[in-house]
Amino acid sequence: MVEIAIKGYIEKEIPELAGRLYPLHTTDLSKLNVVYTYTPISGGHLSQTQLELKVIDKDYDECKRVEKELLALLDMEEDESYVVTGGYKFHSELSGGGTLFNEGCQRYENTLYFILKWRKTNVI
Repeated sequence: MVEIAIKGYIEKEIPELAGRLYPLHTTDLSKLNVVYTYTPISGGHLSQTQLELKVIDKDYDECKRVEKELLALLDMEEDESYVVTGGYKFHSELSGGGTLFNEGCQRYENTLYFILKWRKTNVI
């Protein structure tokens, strides 16, 4: 699944996030975590998916530091080559986001939205 390939790519390229990426939600608020959600946009030969990454931490500056790392990794230039990972080729660009303070858990939630264009490949 493309979700697993992208998660593995992020953990490989930003090792401090290894073991801190969770699908849909997290209950571990003792450290910085990233919650991710995938939403299909279109299928076919070249599929599109929206990837939502929510950086959650009590320290605003830490959220912004991790945002910068994620942007450097996933906000690709239009003419940049596709990344090959885990049996998929993908290209991603930032499409929006923002930061809010969640009163319930007393944490900042820095949300980033990316549009991924991807397809299966026989290279793993």
